[in-house]
Amino acid sequence: MDRKERVFELLEELTSVEEISAFDELAGDLGIDSLGMITLLVSIEDTFQIELEESDMDPMALQTVDDIVQLLGKYLGEEK
Repeated sequence: MDRKERVFELLEELTSVEEISAFDELAGDLGIDSLGMITLLVSIEDTFQIELEESDMDPMALQTVDDIVQLLGKYLGEEK
């Protein structure tokens, strides 16, 4: 399973939304609030065994599912 699929799986578990696309907005389309965002970021750190820098956890910079996938690219390399 590639990182994009794994991000989709984490989001499905968190939101109970079954059909997720890279263009979905985290707050608007998936209903992720500030607590949900923290939960998502912690899940990403645990799942991918990384430690996100505080500067990368800006909810204003993480608006879409693709933003999360791109953030992971920074930590895991650019392969998708």
